[in-house]
Amino acid sequence: MLEDYNIARKPLPILIIFRYVCYALISYMLLLAVPHFVDYGEGWHEQKEASPLLFRVVANSNLQQDQTVKEEIVQAALPMFEQMASTQETELALIDLQQLLEKNYSQYDVHIVVGDNLIPPKYEYNTFYPQNFYQSVVLTIGQARGDNWFCSVFPKTCEKPQEEKGEKRKFVIYEWLKRKFS
Repeated sequence: MLEDYNIARKPLPILIIFRYVCYALISYMLLLAVPHFVDYGEGWHEQKEASPLLFRVVANSNLQQDQTVKEEIVQAALPMFEQMASTQETELALIDLQQLLEKNYSQYDVHIVVGDNLIPPKYEYNTFYPQNFYQSVVLTIGQARGDNWFCSVFPKTCEKPQEEKGEKRKFVIYEWLKRKFS
């Protein structure tokens, strides 16, 4: 009977070259993707530093009437919120906001709290922000027992951006491989 033995074959040189070419292509694709993520992170960070002041309006309750009152106050106070977010003159905008609330909404018992306030957890794009104390302006209406969000003031910060439907994304390497092997 013959003894079993392992047959050792050297890999073909072309396969070794192909393997190194694949490694090089994968490394090149990863290097091309890094600047995109760095630019995205820097842009997000600059946007966060541009408006460090958060806004929150808390309704009296979850009843439709209280939520409607809250939306009216948000629409009336929106110019003041934008002024506070864009300039350093927050005291003037707060005085204007206080006068507006006393003049038009004195029957709803609205209070303004400025400083480090507890903001509930939320998602912004793909980032989760935990519940924490943030520099913010909080308007509380009545007993402030409603489920509220400060996304009603600036909805663009809480909604994911809509992708344009007109143009489909294309990946160069995928398209090249598709043409090459089909």
